Amino acid sequence: MITRDNLPKSYSPYATLIVCSNTLSDGSFVVAIGDTLPLLIGKGEKPQVWLQALSNPEKSEFVTVVEASISKHPVVKVIEENGAISIYVGDIGVLSVRIISDNSAEVFLLDLRPLGINLYGSISELKVGNSTFKGNSFAGGGTMIGFGK
Repeated sequence: MITRDNLPKSYSPYATLIVCSNTLSDGSFVVAIGDTLPLLIGKGEKPQVWLQALSNPEKSEFVTVVEASISKHPVVKVIEENGAISIYVGDIGVLSVRIISDNSAEVFLLDLRPLGINLYGSISELKVGNSTFKGNSFAGGGTMIGFGK
């Protein structure tokens, strides 16, 4: 399980990560559920993505479905197209991210609902439950969206 204290050795955060029009700076994380970080996006020749699905919501147990942009589950596809990494669960797009510069990337599609997490958005906004985030900035190494345990 990936947590703040148990990050992958090859993970290197972007200085700036734009997530559905919201800007994360200084190594901030997109989402946390308790101590678990179900989504990491790091630097590499192409964006490096780690993605975990909620396998048992009652016990907050997760299973890794993508590790360093490589699928670890038969129903999950990772496709590199037009300089972007796109991840699908079946035919549903759950993440598309592209490099903007050496130290920045942009998530322009996010839908973690097929993985058990009510977080989704497009290039213009991010929705979490009934809340909408649009054009915000987050800095300081914290977490943009946090769900309790």
